[in-house]
Amino acid sequence: MKQYDDYTIREVLHNCIGHQDYTLQQRINFVENPGYLYYSNAGTFIPGTLENALRNEEPQTHFRNECLCRAMVDFNMIDTVSRGIKKMFNEQWRRHFPMPDYEIDQIKKKVVVRIHGNEINKRYTDLLKTNDTLSLWDCISLDAVQKGRTIHEEVAHDLLKRGLIEGEAPHYSISLSIAKNTHQLPSYTKTKGLDKERLRQMVLQYLGNAGDEGAKRDSIYEYLKDVLPQNKTEEQRLRMLGDLLKAMKMEKLIKTDGRYWFLL
Repeated sequence: MKQYDDYTIREVLHNCIGHQDYTLQQRINFVENPGYLYYSNAGTFIPGTLENALRNEEPQTHFRNECLCRAMVDFNMIDTVSRGIKKMFNEQWRRHFPMPDYEIDQIKKKVVVRIHGNEINKRYTDLLKTNDTLSLWDCISLDAVQKGRTIHEEVAHDLLKRGLIEGEAPHYSISLSIAKNTHQLPSYTKTKGLDKERLRQMVLQYLGNAGDEGAKRDSIYEYLKDVLPQNKTEEQRLRMLGDLLKAMKMEKLIKTDGRYWFLL
């Protein structure tokens, strides 16, 4: 199988050419990077949002470059019913590759598209594809979760209810059952972090090794940071560690002296 689908390569490039705002006098960029293709063009995104582009089933009401686009339609380079973007998403899904990434900045008047040429996980994608309850929209949302991106609250609630994801907004992850079924348990564990009991044991071990010198919170964090949840910000991980240390202090497992922590 080719790394990139011929139709998808052409579709994004033709969209860049046809919908570029040439009055801004900027370049159209097309760059091949390891693992993905990068496209960018100047101008607002005519459908407004990616969701509008995917849901629209009517002919486009206007073109930014009417004469150019009519010529491209005549040469079958673009169509007039706005099916191209949705077809790209379906094609990436069929090929078991990540969904296209769109970055739309209506203020700066710039559209960036990334087309990935690597699979996320074949068994995981096969599971999604063979599950009759899933739609393309489900797969788009789950793809966003895989990439650590934010999804709409209603969508998240639906996926949570169906057991496909878990966690709290905005830091969701693939559910443990799916991670096990698709052999993504190592990645799942890294994203979720170790459970609190394991973290407590590591804190006790670290402070035991520190002995009478004790240890500052920052040094404890450096010791634990690789096993704390990777789907949280550093600030959230520091707060999580602070809460853990306070709880352990209340349980009389550890104590503080100034800025240093010690075993009891």
